[in-house]
Amino acid sequence: MGNRETVCVSVIMPCHNDGRYLEEAVESLKKQTYSNLELLIIDDGSDEQESIDAVNNVSFPSLKVLHTDHVGPSGARNQGIREARGEYILPLDADDFIDPTYIEKAVRIMQENPDVGIVYCRADQFGERTGIWDLPDYSLKAELLDNVIFVTALFRKKDWEEIGGFCTTFKNGMEDYDFWLSLIQKGCEVVQIPEVLFHYRIKPVSRTTRFQDSYEGTQDTYRILYERHKDLYRKNMDLFVPEIRRVLIDHIYQLRQFSLDPVVMYWAGARKLNPKRSEMFERWLRIKNRIKRLIGRK
Repeated sequence: MGNRETVCVSVIMPCHNDGRYLEEAVESLKKQTYSNLELLIIDDGSDEQESIDAVNNVSFPSLKVLHTDHVGPSGARNQGIREARGEYILPLDADDFIDPTYIEKAVRIMQENPDVGIVYCRADQFGERTGIWDLPDYSLKAELLDNVIFVTALFRKKDWEEIGGFCTTFKNGMEDYDFWLSLIQKGCEVVQIPEVLFHYRIKPVSRTTRFQDSYEGTQDTYRILYERHKDLYRKNMDLFVPEIRRVLIDHIYQLRQFSLDPVVMYWAGARKLNPKRSEMFERWLRIKNRIKRLIGRK
């Protein structure tokens, strides 16, 4: 596969106590068919010796190791990008990895299409859960409803500079969603490579699971997202409003069907006998109550 490798790609890798996974992530970069790469590892206040040692022992042809004081993924990525010499940026978390052709294919799309500002691919999951990461294909309508672009996507450093980098307001996650909305609002087009080239690790407990389990945190995060991108949502109201109504109606009818399921009724009875068995039922109740609050019912 031929390519033009005059443009440097800076891979930005925050690491907070993920040293046990670091070698796999770095090895996936060493296998890239695109060779004009630099790797910036940001040790974001790791306090586990295994992680500290892993960062100190990384070997890569062009490597910078930076240190931040547990500022979180947004702050760590921003610090790495400030120090990056690449025209293109690819964030890659220390516990994930990519296929050998990902960067080459993404760079080619970016070089051939000046209006494209975000290139990503399809993905799968491994670890606690395996299989294809079943995200919707990219469309503006889908992205306005919820984030369909993971953080390991290629973008230009100059675009990062123009929008002010990753916002550090988002303590519960979704800073990547905010970042993509900012680039889209700026006029960047999005291309999804129709291949599984990114592999996302699922851990028993992570920032994502904590975010998903916090109703108040979720509400607050989406409120901030809307306030920060109000002009984008208002401009595309005809796309966004019918879609959110459709999804809301789907959820309501799914819950109605679920509530009539005899297995659910069994769980309802089992709650008093075996709390562990009723975990899924409890989760269903929480979802149902969230939907009711969302539509204004008590």
